[in-house]
Amino acid sequence: MTEITTNTDTVINNRLSQWLFNPFTFVAGLKALLLGLIIILLSAFIGSLGNTHFDGVLDVYFHSETPPLWCFLAEGLIDWVCMAIPLFFFGLIMSRSSFRIIDILGTQALARWPYLITALAMLPNANRRFGVYLTSKFNQNGSVVTINYTDMLIFAFAIMVTITMAIWMVSLMYRAYCLSCNVKGQRAIITFIVSLVIAEVVSKFVILSLLVKFQPL
Repeated sequence: MTEITTNTDTVINNRLSQWLFNPFTFVAGLKALLLGLIIILLSAFIGSLGNTHFDGVLDVYFHSETPPLWCFLAEGLIDWVCMAIPLFFFGLIMSRSSFRIIDILGTQALARWPYLITALAMLPNANRRFGVYLTSKFNQNGSVVTINYTDMLIFAFAIMVTITMAIWMVSLMYRAYCLSCNVKGQRAIITFIVSLVIAEVVSKFVILSLLVKFQPL
């Protein structure tokens, strides 16, 4: 009985580990795309409640002004597309087998799910208060912002969560790329890093251009 229980626990732990760190073995294609898009839009919506922007593939920041909801939603979608496109083209060059673009789009969308946790961690008002406090200190504008040690602790916790989730997301994006395009080894690492740099630069440029273009007069 003990041996059976141990084996069952091992199977459950292995399956949980796969769901957390390599969910693409269970979900891919259209299902991954739909689930990933729901997560991206939900993360953006929660971010809008706390005025948290995902204004780059890896970027998270607060803004003193609150833009309309569509800005937050557009940021999440732009980040996703900007990462998927270079991976698709590198996959065409590096992969020795055929693959579907929907698998890349779907797994890259699903790989962004850790930022849902980031959006939740950034939700407390303490983060905004401490962010405004740091901004006022940096700009030396003399504005008075009241904070306390609780705000500092909440902000520090949110930053640690953000860093952890960013590392987790990058790991998922890399696994998704390797699995979807059937690439591995040094070629996969180099092309992924190049894609990540390209995606970060392009996503920042597109988001800033979009916000400036549609900024109300």
